[in-house]
Amino acid sequence: MKRFILILCALLGLFSASAFEVDSVPLHLKLAGMKRAQAPEVFEDYLILSAQGPYRFVGAAFEDEGFTTIHAFEKNRQGIFVLIYPVPLKCSHALAYRLIVDGAWTIDPVNPLKEDARAAGVELSLAPVPFLSDERPGLYHVLENDGRTAHFLFKGESGLQVTVEGSFNNWDPFLHEMVETSPGVYELELELPRGLQYYDFVYNGESHPDRLNLNKASNREGKIVSYLQVQ
Repeated sequence: MKRFILILCALLGLFSASAFEVDSVPLHLKLAGMKRAQAPEVFEDYLILSAQGPYRFVGAAFEDEGFTTIHAFEKNRQGIFVLIYPVPLKCSHALAYRLIVDGAWTIDPVNPLKEDARAAGVELSLAPVPFLSDERPGLYHVLENDGRTAHFLFKGESGLQVTVEGSFNNWDPFLHEMVETSPGVYELELELPRGLQYYDFVYNGESHPDRLNLNKASNREGKIVSYLQVQ
């Protein structure tokens, strides 16, 4: 039955891409140079799992994905099965996972940390991971899940007057003032009109694009502004 589930998952295309498809040279070298299986570790915001043995296939499924996806390990030149898994953003607990080795589900033999998931009647391996904030350029989502509500976020000195101007308010630098929710943290939530919306932040008498939003454009005056595609 377990082998049937493994084959079915493969047919449904649930297996992830190669473990070595990474842009980071240090991470690639670390994976390629591993000579033995070891306990999970985090490197460059990735969880590294490894396995060692005369196996044909090793995979891992994670609780934060509902155990619905099997991520396939890949062998390096040393014959070690390795896998990298991006640490989920804003995760404040250890990641629970199970391995599938040649069709059989098991805990990670090189990881001493585990828990008993009594409701499911199985043991799970645990991998402690750092808390990663999404408040970083390219990771922060200005638009909420509804695709229309923007949650603008700006961080700077405390006591500033920070406003949002854009195509949705006729570039009025005084209409929408952000609220300092904690020292140096300014926030504002607005429901925006559908379509392409351009904006920037205004403080200290100057306008600045949103550093958390990588989508940038130049307006008619040659000024760099940020933009959102509102649904």
